[in-house]
Amino acid sequence: MTFLKSFFRSIIGLVFGLLATLALLPALAAFETGNDGNFSVIAMIVIAGGSAALGCFAPTLRRAFGRGFLLTGVALLALPLSTMLLSGRVASDMVTNASAQDQAFAAAGAGIAGAAMTGAAAFIGIITGLIFVIIGLVLALGGRREVIVINGQGQPSN
Repeated sequence: MTFLKSFFRSIIGLVFGLLATLALLPALAAFETGNDGNFSVIAMIVIAGGSAALGCFAPTLRRAFGRGFLLTGVALLALPLSTMLLSGRVASDMVTNASAQDQAFAAAGAGIAGAAMTGAAAFIGIITGLIFVIIGLVLALGGRREVIVINGQGQPSN
């Protein structure tokens, strides 16, 4: 029974790890250097595996969901930075591959497009990231607390 509970918690962690990987995908694409894509695949496996381990070692199902929401929320909060990295990489490639007379127009267009994409990612990432972090904090830290009040005669009172 314990194995089955750990398995379900690790599946929950894996699902949230894949969501976090999707949020960090622009940064992974920005750091890619060749056509093989090995870095992105390895980083995706590490993120998803780490999240599955966080879920597996959570004491309860509620805490597994809380840890998953927290990880995904932090990744969503990093989405604007991730998009900025990718737009900078694309701008650099566009200016490098443009002809000498078109480099200024390529830089201006890439800057405008990068600012628009970063702004859209900031709007989406900050709002959904904050929602996910708040839900994760409530699930991971919240819960029922039992308080026993003892009166002056040493007897518990209800």
